[in-house]
Amino acid sequence: MGVTFWIVPSEQDRHKLRRIMDLRPSDSQKQSDNSYPRFNPHITLASLPSSSDISLEKLRNAVPQSQPALNITFQSVDVGEHFFRSVYIAILPSPELAALHKKVHEALDIEPRTPSFPHISLCYISDEDAANGERLRYKQMLIDSGRLRANPDGTVSLNCGNDEREDWLSGFVAPEIWITTCDGPVEGWTVDDIIVLS
Repeated sequence: MGVTFWIVPSEQDRHKLRRIMDLRPSDSQKQSDNSYPRFNPHITLASLPSSSDISLEKLRNAVPQSQPALNITFQSVDVGEHFFRSVYIAILPSPELAALHKKVHEALDIEPRTPSFPHISLCYISDEDAANGERLRYKQMLIDSGRLRANPDGTVSLNCGNDEREDWLSGFVAPEIWITTCDGPVEGWTVDDIIVLS
C-alpha cells in the first residue's frame, strides 16, 4: 500500500480496542496464516502508492498545523468483503473528518484511495477464511458475548473491559496522526512519524 496517514486513538484507547481485536470466535475455523495479524487500531486518512517519493516534510505539512484533536463516534460494526475491511467499525462521518480528508489530499495533490472512509478495522481475515464464514463468526462473537450493543441514538458501543468489569467505548478523541509505511506483511508495517494534534 505504500505510505499511509493514520488517525489513531490515545495509547489508553488503543489498549482498550486491542482487547476487542485480540478476541477469537470459540468456533473459529481459521486455516490461513494471513488471518488475524496484529496491528494498531486506526482510521486510514490517506494512502499513497508505493512509488510515491514525497518527502517526509511535505507529508507532515499536509496536515494543518492548527489541526485540533478529532472526535470519533462509532456508528456500526460491519462485515466487509475485502481483507483490509474484514470486520470494521464504521465511524460516524463528521464535517471535521471530511474537511481534514479533503485538505490532506489537496495538499498532496493525490486522488483519495480510502474505501469506506472513515472506518477502523477490528481484524484482517483472509478471503479463504472469509469464504468459510470466519468474518461473520467474528462479528457474531461480539454480539453473542455481549461485547457489542446498539445505542438509542443509532450509534454502537463496544465493551472493551476484561472478565471482571465492563468498559464501554462508543468513540474516542484522536490526539495523533501517524505517517506509516504499509508494505509487506501487516506485522512488519512501520511508523515513520507522529503528528500531535492541538
